[in-house]
Parts: sequence; C-alpha cells; structure tokens
Amino acid sequence: MDHRLPDGDYPFADTRLPLSEMAMMEAPMALEEVLRAAAANDGIEIIRDQPVELRCVSRDFPEATFIVFWPSGAQRLNILAPKSAVTGRA
Repeated sequence: MDHRLPDGDYPFADTRLPLSEMAMMEAPMALEEVLRAAAANDGIEIIRDQPVELRCVSRDFPEATFIVFWPSGAQRLNILAPKSAVTGRA
C-alpha cells in the first residue's frame, strides 16, 4: 500500500508548509491526547494507515490543524511536522 502524500502544502498547528519541508514523527503524548479527543468530539474515526486532517482547539493548541497517521503495528499516533521539529523519525 502506498502511504505517500501528494505534493502540496500541509497544516502543522497554525501554519501550512510544503511537503518537502515536513516529515512524520511520533506525536508527543500530550498532543496525541488532544488529537484523539478532538477526533472523538468531532465524530472522526482515526483509521490505521490512512492520513486524516484533524482540527483541534485547546489551551495549548488554539485552532490548530494536524495531519495524523496511525501506522499498522504502532500504538502511538504520528503527525506530519516540520523537519526542524522532528526529533525521531516515524
């Protein structure tokens, strides 16, 4: 199965960046909790191996949008983030 995203601009929090400047990383636990809560609140199902765009509002992430990916075999969610913020590759 091909999990590549098409070229374009993608959201990260309150910005949009070209795909060439982004990479997948494991979401920090606090952000993962916010993302899962936002998905449940909006009735959006996070399906394994399918990227989904989630919008969330919280004290730490006001009006933020993220691309979320839950890979098969992984317990944790991954997010598309700027390469400069990626500390470990997913």
